[in-house]
Amino acid sequence: MKALVIRSPHHMQLEEMEAQPLGPHDVRVRSKAVGICGTDLEIYEGQISSDFVKYPVVPGHEWSGMVVECGSEVTSVRPGDRVIAEGLLSCGSCAYCREGRTNLCHQYDQLGFTRPGGGAELVIVPARAVHRIPNEVSYEAAVLIEPAATVLRGIMKTPLQPGVKAVIIGPGTLGLLTVQLLKAFGVDAICLIGRRNEQLELGRAIGASHFVNSRIMDVHAAIQVWTEGQGADLIVETSGSEEAVRLSMELARSGGHIVLTGIAGTGKKLVVESDYMMLRDLTVHGIFSYTTKSWHQALRLLEARKLELEALITHRFSIDQYEEAFEALRNKTKPTVKIVMLHDGEELSP
Repeated sequence: MKALVIRSPHHMQLEEMEAQPLGPHDVRVRSKAVGICGTDLEIYEGQISSDFVKYPVVPGHEWSGMVVECGSEVTSVRPGDRVIAEGLLSCGSCAYCREGRTNLCHQYDQLGFTRPGGGAELVIVPARAVHRIPNEVSYEAAVLIEPAATVLRGIMKTPLQPGVKAVIIGPGTLGLLTVQLLKAFGVDAICLIGRRNEQLELGRAIGASHFVNSRIMDVHAAIQVWTEGQGADLIVETSGSEEAVRLSMELARSGGHIVLTGIAGTGKKLVVESDYMMLRDLTVHGIFSYTTKSWHQALRLLEARKLELEALITHRFSIDQYEEAFEALRNKTKPTVKIVMLHDGEELSP
């Protein structure tokens, strides 16, 4: 089978790989679409700790496909099912898994990081991690369930109710998914902060009530006016930059909630006055990935038609065009939200 392989940092190529044997509790899935995000770029550039990535690696933790073979003990899915799969493969038995915190499983194992992901034509996944997708949802759109489940876990740690004023920092994939998820929970006052008008306008089209272009506007002044001097009830930070994390604390009202979903990468440090959060009674939620529970919750929202994922796909490439796809992610010369690569036989839609 053909697979996109990152042999070591800055060395990526398409290769022929042998298909691995199928275990009794496993499913073999033919990958149809694979999304790439900033983390994939960091894996390519060697910016992710060796605690999390084992080279050579087949990338693709956001992907979808069709079941082609099931192990002898599998009854939950069958060949022909259209599916997505959790990338974090939790053990189900450690202390964290028993608490439902599957994202912190002691036996860390992840598709696209430690075992082959959706960049391979055929992917082997434990059946417990595989979920069917509705027929009306395209393979391309389905790759966005993975980041949606991450954001959803974060915002559900906060008081979500009508009347809440929420600020989202970063109009990329996570930020625009957050707009849709907040709307699904009845939050209508949503301000999106970013630097590209095109992506801010997309945010407004899918539900943001306000936006602030930080290149040309005073963000602090704009949020003070919008919140009548109080600050926002909820801040969701999606970029991971030190500047944006600090900004999230400055824009929150006293007693507010801050959700940090962006990952800055190794070596970044944030300096905050020691009493700043305590004296303002801020609640800060650090969000590392999704849980099995939040994955199911995101799927239910998709089935209820609360998420419009297709609108967030800005670039489509064939898997053979992987260099162009990663270059588009790196340079972002055009408005860029989600980039999707399609395997052979899948048609590139306009």
